[in-house]
Amino acid sequence: MHSDRQSVFIFPEGTRSYSNKPEMLPFKKGAFHLAVQAQVPVVPVVVANYSNVLDMKRKIFNSGNVPVSVLEAIETKGMTKEDVDGLAQKVRKVMEDELVRISEHAKEQGIAQHTGEKAKGLMDGAIQSSSVQ
Repeated sequence: MHSDRQSVFIFPEGTRSYSNKPEMLPFKKGAFHLAVQAQVPVVPVVVANYSNVLDMKRKIFNSGNVPVSVLEAIETKGMTKEDVDGLAQKVRKVMEDELVRISEHAKEQGIAQHTGEKAKGLMDGAIQSSSVQ
């Protein structure tokens, strides 16, 4: 990663959460092991709750704007595999706090909400048409 100056984008939850509340799924630790082994910082990226734009359970698919926050990097230099659990907990805490903050802000500002024409529907997992931006 260092010699090739590569960046890696990993979702530590392992999948997308379709919750309509600002909450996250449990983290898997692979991303944190990778960061510690490579001695590279973790840069948390948080996406506001967007259940009014996309909700697979309620079959909602709307256009809209969804806020994203890029948080301060969390350094891993000097950490070892024994530090992975603590690193994962620290990253999760800052991400949860930010998720609540930006989701509340989005709700107050009317963003991460439906802003355009609703998709005609989700039929058997396929989108028939949409106005997603």
